[in-house]
Amino acid sequence: MALNSAVPVADAPNHLLAKRMGLIAGVSHNVVIGTIMGSFSVLLASVEGRLGVKLEQASAGILLMIVGSSALAPIVGVLVARYSLRLLLMLGGVLTVLGYLILGLTQSYPLYLAVYGLCFGPALSLAGSIGPATLVTRWFNSNRGLALGLVHLPIMIAVLPVALNAFLADYGAQAAYLTLAGVAAILMLPLTALTVDHPPGYVAPVSTGEKRTADGSLSTGQLLASPKFWALSLANCASMTSSVMLGSLLIPMGQSWDFSRGQSALLASIMSLVGIAGSVLFGWVADKLGGGRTLALVAFDCAILWALLLTEPPFAAVAVIVGLIGMHGAGAIPALGRGVSDTFGQPSYSRGFGLNTVISLPFIACAMLGGSRIARETGSFAIPVTAMAIVFAIAVLCGLYAASGVKAPTRQADPQPA
Repeated sequence: MALNSAVPVADAPNHLLAKRMGLIAGVSHNVVIGTIMGSFSVLLASVEGRLGVKLEQASAGILLMIVGSSALAPIVGVLVARYSLRLLLMLGGVLTVLGYLILGLTQSYPLYLAVYGLCFGPALSLAGSIGPATLVTRWFNSNRGLALGLVHLPIMIAVLPVALNAFLADYGAQAAYLTLAGVAAILMLPLTALTVDHPPGYVAPVSTGEKRTADGSLSTGQLLASPKFWALSLANCASMTSSVMLGSLLIPMGQSWDFSRGQSALLASIMSLVGIAGSVLFGWVADKLGGGRTLALVAFDCAILWALLLTEPPFAAVAVIVGLIGMHGAGAIPALGRGVSDTFGQPSYSRGFGLNTVISLPFIACAMLGGSRIARETGSFAIPVTAMAIVFAIAVLCGLYAASGVKAPTRQADPQPA
């Protein structure tokens, strides 16, 4: 797929409003993903009591949200490319607020499931992942990877569980849901209303080597027909699968290595906390090396780290290994963003990110369901751990292949004062 590199301005100065757009993107990402993911496990026990359901039924909400968000991601990617990003971010904020209001006022289990599938699922794609990242790629030419890393810092998800647990003990679940609705409304709605879709004077990229859509982006079919898009996606899938697998199975994995439940839970906390640094570090690296090479570096390191887990080292060593895996997993997100925008052009980012979310879903499902089943039948996580090391080894080749060739043009007007 030929790309015209006649106008390479990927490192042109950012417009003065870029930092403001980055702040909006960061708040939107943190409020939507942080409140939904950070509150779910804390409120799970209260859901059982309020709705009169079992733990498995209460847990189905998060699964519906993930499936709904993944299924909608390609559609959201197209919508973001065609329509006002400001309105779509506001819609995500409204759905988030509405979801918490319904959860606070209802005792109906079907409505509980509907909120996660029909409110939080779309909100996650619109204002939690695709929308904020697209806003960053539009406004940041210089240090785009670092900007993506800063926007994806999981600040809310690190702080909320402890704060919400104390609030829940004093005021109850209904007050917790209504408070989350208020927090989302106060933080998101005014800020997203200030979103500016493109820098002033923006001109859609021009390519002489291939036909693009009206906004300068590649179509869904063109992206899916590109081997380099698949290489980027598969390289990122390895990191996403690794993060979800550890996040969901780390406690039983730790217990299979003869660690206590408390030690295994500590490993999960270490992975999340160290991951905060990875988002910024690998965002900076992606600006230096490019997205594809950064994904290859992440995969190379993770292949070694997962292989080291097969030796069943002592707890201190496992804590270091798990922390480093968490750091690399968080770093894959800004690397993917840089890779897609550099290879296919900034306008193609939203479609590319949405498609990648769907492509990752079967890998994540296999890791979660297959990994736990194999461990149950064999009494060991050796096979899933080995499989992850092999997947990362393949991802190294995918990342290097995706990094080869020329970059897409990013043509727009020079930055102007705010």
